[in-house]
Amino acid sequence: MVRKKSQSKRMSCAKRFKITKRAAEKHRKDRKDAKKNPRPKKAKKDPGIPNNWPFKEQLLNQIEEERVKAESKERNKRLCQRLQKKAAAAEAKASTVVANVEN
Repeated sequence: MVRKKSQSKRMSCAKRFKITKRAAEKHRKDRKDAKKNPRPKKAKKDPGIPNNWPFKEQLLNQIEEERVKAESKERNKRLCQRLQKKAAAAEAKASTVVANVEN
């Protein structure tokens, strides 16, 4: 049986350039998507506190207090942002009303 010849890898320049152009376009798109939606980073596991640790209860209470304080701080921050947005919207609405009255 006669062995078949393998197909040549030659191609026209237009086809070759079109392939490289499409590949570059795809890479650009992937980089842009990666900037918009970065991969979520794995959170490191907390090993916890060993049972034989001295003053374990006090340490746990301290950690809980810090967590509660951080939550309240975040809540206050969101509240301030919400109030600033409302104030900005009210100011914008008032300026449009004033502009309409002047015309």
